[in-house]
Amino acid sequence: MIFVLALVLSLTVSAAAFVLAQRKTRSQLLPVAAGGRPGTQRSRLVYLGALGVVAAVAGLLAWAVDGGNSHPPALPGETVIAIDVSGSITAAGDRTIAHTLLGFVNYPPDRRAAVVYFSSSAALGSPPSSPASDLAGLARMFSPLVARTHGPWASQFDGGTIISNAIALSRQILEFSHAQNGRVVLISDLQNTPKDQPALHRELALLAQDHATFELDPLPPTRNVPVSLAQLSAPYRAVFGDHIIGLKPFLVASTDGKPVANTATLQSQYPLFGLLLALALGASALAASFFPRLAWRFG
Repeated sequence: MIFVLALVLSLTVSAAAFVLAQRKTRSQLLPVAAGGRPGTQRSRLVYLGALGVVAAVAGLLAWAVDGGNSHPPALPGETVIAIDVSGSITAAGDRTIAHTLLGFVNYPPDRRAAVVYFSSSAALGSPPSSPASDLAGLARMFSPLVARTHGPWASQFDGGTIISNAIALSRQILEFSHAQNGRVVLISDLQNTPKDQPALHRELALLAQDHATFELDPLPPTRNVPVSLAQLSAPYRAVFGDHIIGLKPFLVASTDGKPVANTATLQSQYPLFGLLLALALGASALAASFFPRLAWRFG
């Protein structure tokens, strides 16, 4: 993003300088005499020197972005998505779940993801050998017409919620599949049974010991109430830190905070330096196209 901003700024400044110089000189745009007296040697040297500065700054800018090396996006490790299907999940929560699952539609076919459904108990809904892109197909299970009956799970789960069971099963799935850099994503309104807190903390600690990462995708209404979100997410943040909460569902299937389909492969090696160089490039273009022309004074 910084690289794109740098290019836009430099092009804007250069274009403005070009237009302004044309209006001021009201004559030809190149330092070649045409109908007027030729320029002096000093003015030619000034112009060529300014062009040299522009070329040098442009070269430094290219070096700052390191030529735009292409590489595949750094995707998260093998993933287990734990989805809350308890009775407290609202229609808005179902839409958030569907939105989250749809975010995986562009995942590479070699990336895997498992799904765990839970309320008071937890069950494996999709094995860890499943392509992550298949998660998008599960979004229809959370459409308004299906979700109110909890889809195919109505007879399998009761309305209570014991989140520790979901964390325990997710951890076991990662261990069974020998996942490297495993990741557990909990999608829930976090309305948990109070008696489950000791077990929940224990399971979260075991997950951290396995060097797995943890992400929390809170559902409405918890998502929309900062006080509730802070209180209900406290057990998870106590183990994994405050950065685990994601407020944009589609970013669950992401890399570096961007959807996989929109993740650029052109990365700046020194983004801030590139931005400053872009500004210098625009200023150099201004010097090359504006000031020497005023000094030249074409006929």
